[in-house]
Amino acid sequence: MPWDDEYARGQAARAEELLSALESLPDSAAAARAADTVQTLVGLYGDCLARIVDRLGREEGGADAVRRLAGDELVGHLLLVHGLHPDPVETRVRRALAGLRSQRRLGEDAVELTGISQETARIRLGGTGHGCSSAPRSLEQAVREAVAAAAPEIERVEVEAGTAPNRPPAPLIPVGDLFRRPALTAEQGG
Repeated sequence: MPWDDEYARGQAARAEELLSALESLPDSAAAARAADTVQTLVGLYGDCLARIVDRLGREEGGADAVRRLAGDELVGHLLLVHGLHPDPVETRVRRALAGLRSQRRLGEDAVELTGISQETARIRLGGTGHGCSSAPRSLEQAVREAVAAAAPEIERVEVEAGTAPNRPPAPLIPVGDLFRRPALTAEQGG
């Protein structure tokens, strides 16, 4: 019976935990051998997956099939791990941010990708749009998590607060100016 997404996430976390624990084993030779065994198996499975994706891609409609497979959380992650995901990193980041805006009912300018390189995504947090607002810190964390899930190859996510481009900042009127009477000119009798 196939795993559901929640169980698959738990298994992925357990695998990461077990791999991390290899480094702390008292027998460093055994730990190195175990890590080498895991890397060899992952490489073998990755090559098999690459062959499947390649063969699918050569068939009519195969590229669409690969894209549908990549839409599955577990399969998509596996394709990412092996550098086989059909969508470029920018497309995946934009899709993740759109999903975050939709989930939190934020306007288009609330979370915006302003730049992307091989290792860095730059995101601007603007206004909260027409939906419910959230604490900027939790929105920033949600942005980081969404980018990490969609594009694990991105090493840094730079999040900056600010207004959306092409939109002037709201005018600021000091409170004192609200109660000050305008100065009278000579023409007005002042």
